[in-house]
Amino acid sequence: MQKKSLIATAAIFCCRFTGLLREIVYTSLFGATGALDAFLTAFRVPNMLRDMFAEGALSQSFTSVMSKVEKQEGPEAAWGLAHRVSSQLISLMVCIVALGILLAGTFMQQLYPERARVVLETPWDAPSMLCADAAFRGFRTNADGLKEAVFTSQDQLRGLTPDSCLRVSLLEKLEHGQTLLLTTAEDGVPAAATRVEPRSFMGLATDLCRIIWPFILLASVSALCMGALNVFGVFGLPNLASAAFNLTTVGVGAAVGWFIDPTFGPDALYGFAIAVVCGGAAQVLVQLPKMRQKGYRLRWDIGLRRDGCWFAFTDPAARRVWFLMLPGVIAAGITQTNIFINTAFALYLQPGSVTALSSAFHLWQLPVALFGVAVGMVVLPSVSRMSLEGGGNAEIAVHLAKALRFMALFAVPSAIFLSIWGTEIVSVFYQRGRFDAAASAFTGSVLAAYSFGLLAYAGMKVLQPVFLALEKPWAPAGLALVAFCISVSCNYVFVHVLGLPAMYLALTTSIVTTLNFLFYFLYLRHLLGGMACQVLLPGLLRIAGAGVVLAAGCWLVAEFCFGSFTSWSFGWRFGALALGGVLGGALYAGACLAFRVPELQPVVSRFLRKK
Repeated sequence: MQKKSLIATAAIFCCRFTGLLREIVYTSLFGATGALDAFLTAFRVPNMLRDMFAEGALSQSFTSVMSKVEKQEGPEAAWGLAHRVSSQLISLMVCIVALGILLAGTFMQQLYPERARVVLETPWDAPSMLCADAAFRGFRTNADGLKEAVFTSQDQLRGLTPDSCLRVSLLEKLEHGQTLLLTTAEDGVPAAATRVEPRSFMGLATDLCRIIWPFILLASVSALCMGALNVFGVFGLPNLASAAFNLTTVGVGAAVGWFIDPTFGPDALYGFAIAVVCGGAAQVLVQLPKMRQKGYRLRWDIGLRRDGCWFAFTDPAARRVWFLMLPGVIAAGITQTNIFINTAFALYLQPGSVTALSSAFHLWQLPVALFGVAVGMVVLPSVSRMSLEGGGNAEIAVHLAKALRFMALFAVPSAIFLSIWGTEIVSVFYQRGRFDAAASAFTGSVLAAYSFGLLAYAGMKVLQPVFLALEKPWAPAGLALVAFCISVSCNYVFVHVLGLPAMYLALTTSIVTTLNFLFYFLYLRHLLGGMACQVLLPGLLRIAGAGVVLAAGCWLVAEFCFGSFTSWSFGWRFGALALGGVLGGALYAGACLAFRVPELQPVVSRFLRKK
């Protein structure tokens, strides 16, 4: 298992590294701004369905069923199942894409807070200021039917344009004549000032969303290819296909974006939206040669027959794929809806909050994908075969305990690095171009809040596929619904009651993720009659001891060596963080050896035998 996990980890590292490169290009060209918020919000809607149907529930349920069909009936029957499921999937996704394009405007209207254009009535000879005390005179509708918020002031507001706007929710509680301190600056102004946004980006988000929608069809087909190749023991290439998506998105997006707007203003994001669809196509094309080598031949087989007013499946295995997928879609749908609602909450906060959450989330997902997703990807077919061959629950529990221990060996130091050096890591990866030091500090605080749930999130990725392998798929759906209610309640209190910044949205995610992992663990313990705690706990305690040593070292470095880190040049920042990471890794490895962590003992024994 460890060898296959490491192969998958290496491939996923390439995928996540190129994904990080994609995020760096976005933030460098557009900064933590409302324009990039619009692009990420537009991408969130189809991406949410991709995670629900494709890379989550469908891929896992298909892998589970296909591995059993291949084991019992052979490769030819397994590929026949792939033909039927892929034909059904494409038919479904064509309908979803058409519906999504039609309803994109409605999505954005519900998601974006209402904006009103700012009209500031001032004397013609008033001085131009970055901040202006303005008296609110109420709302009105102009000749074009657009809502305007009217203010009067003795000073002109420097940088105010006809497109400048404010959220209506900020102004609804104001009384007629009440004074508000308005500003167009991003920093260097009083904390009580209300920043006027340069424009409303809802129209841009709607256009981008319509362009991106076909991506869900291509991503779903790619996920099906990934599941099929995993059944035949191919774990590297499917994850490298995601790297092809990232590189295509960057290359095509930069070229088309430059052609549209060489200064890379907001309109250049149309090029990156087109590139997302091109990247989805590249993701599929990369995997087709390997599929053909393993025996796949392209064939349309819808696998349905008319039964009165309804359609019935002609293949029981295909029906089982969709049956197992349904609760997974509900569970993933609740989780993705939660992320979607987080985006909606972030739109009520300062501009750039959506970008900060997205950028920090990608850094947070890097270790999760490397160790949690990779281990879970290998665990799923293994547990499916164990259950098919009559392997006892005790054998499955021991297998899961070793998988969790192996995942924790890497997830614990990752969480420590991200929590203590969050701002420094963000600064090295993102701070360039229009993404400045203030954006690094803001995103770093969000990353630190995310890091508290990293270990639990990686553990969820290991345990979640097991429910499908055991054909107990409804438990994650119910647990996700409970977590969703907790998350929405906390976010509402943090944003609308307490008025806290975006890092508290990330903190809510960490809290809910930890609770979800505990639910998964306890329920699996009930199903299996135990989770081999005699195997799991001693190793986890040793890893935790090594983590305490690493945390102390990282804190000392941050306290005494990383002062004013974001003001350094890139070379110094990169060198200092790389050196700190190498020394931290060596310290953690030494602590693991001193605490005799089980995963390192085979490596030590092999080294001593060679000596």
